[in-house]
Amino acid sequence: MTGVGAAREGGATSNAITGGIFFHAVIQGRDITVQLPHAIDPALAGLPKPASAFTGRDRHVERLLADLAPATADADGQSTVLVSAVSGLAGIGKTELAVQTAAQALRQPGWFPGGVLFVDLFGYHPERSLSPERALEGLLRALAVPGEHIPGGLEDRQRLYRSVLAAYAREGRRILVVVDNASTTAQAAPLLPTDGTTAALVTSRHTLDGLDARLHDLDTLDTAASLAVLDQALRHARGTDDTRFTDDTEAATVIARLCAGLPLALRIAAALLAAAPARPASHLAAALRAEHTRLDKLARPDRAVRAAFDLSYQHLAPG
Repeated sequence: MTGVGAAREGGATSNAITGGIFFHAVIQGRDITVQLPHAIDPALAGLPKPASAFTGRDRHVERLLADLAPATADADGQSTVLVSAVSGLAGIGKTELAVQTAAQALRQPGWFPGGVLFVDLFGYHPERSLSPERALEGLLRALAVPGEHIPGGLEDRQRLYRSVLAAYAREGRRILVVVDNASTTAQAAPLLPTDGTTAALVTSRHTLDGLDARLHDLDTLDTAASLAVLDQALRHARGTDDTRFTDDTEAATVIARLCAGLPLALRIAAALLAAAPARPASHLAAALRAEHTRLDKLARPDRAVRAAFDLSYQHLAPG
């Protein structure tokens, strides 16, 4: 987990909680006063690198950027939406959409001068899933809160975290919070800001309608966008001279159809072809036609379509 890094001048960050009870490493309090470092480096490294092959999502990016813009009141006096939740199937590109959108938002002058906090909750992984308490500890450390000042309970950590975000916002250092791969509203909600200025993006395989967020449903890519992803990913890996997908549009169309418009499957298919420079696209298309082995073939050492689906399958009720 990475996030905002603070440059310190003249000593350590000073954070004080008054009107509370202090014992061991636990700090419980009602009134929190946060004094921020004098300077802060935008935490662009906190965001995963955007993929080179990204297309077919322009409308979604535009909608999300509109929600992330600094808050303004509309004609009815309502503030701009500050929390957006993207939902969709495993492998459909939710994380990539959030990363691409966040990267564009960070380039907008004055939108997020404080940088970005990014946390992957691994919400569907039985062993790696982060509790809100653990996630908040990492986020607070990323916000330059010393470990000895981080309280132990969920409510106290949540209170301190939101107070720190509000303090950054008041000093003109608005931060973008990206909460990736949340499985439930309960897992994501404690990580969301409530100061009315700080913005957040959340991704999940479920529609988290309990977050009081703007909901964005992500669908599969159409054929044209799928073909573009295949071609872009292959050319990025092998150079612009590798035109195997555009040279054999029939095979490319078959591969796109068999990948069902899932960006994860499409990128793996392109990677399979990139790993074998002499392999024609038609050979890959033929290999993927066999339904009973298709998921096993759509795999690389670091990612696999079957693995992504399996995590969702494990969360299904017996019915």
